[in-house]
Amino acid sequence: MAKTYTTIQGETWDEIAYKVYGGEEYAAFLMANNYPFLDVLVFSAGTVLNTPGIPWYEESDELPPWRTGAEDDGDEDEDPYDDYSSEDEAEDDE
Repeated sequence: MAKTYTTIQGETWDEIAYKVYGGEEYAAFLMANNYPFLDVLVFSAGTVLNTPGIPWYEESDELPPWRTGAEDDGDEDEDPYDDYSSEDEAEDDE
């Protein structure tokens, strides 16, 4: 079921976002869901806006592998992208 909000004379996007979603930072989300009214800065009474639920996502406490801070088990001077080793060089000399 779609949710709506009917404006009161003089309301702005950020005021409506605060009333509906609890924060002015949701004004862009509200605007994106009411494209036909983007040219309105101050609403007149009776404009019906769509107010869908905010898509929530679950935050994870896990860091990606490159942000774990784990110590490198190899030589610090070793280039991890260098596939050519001194053993390969010795084989080439034979």
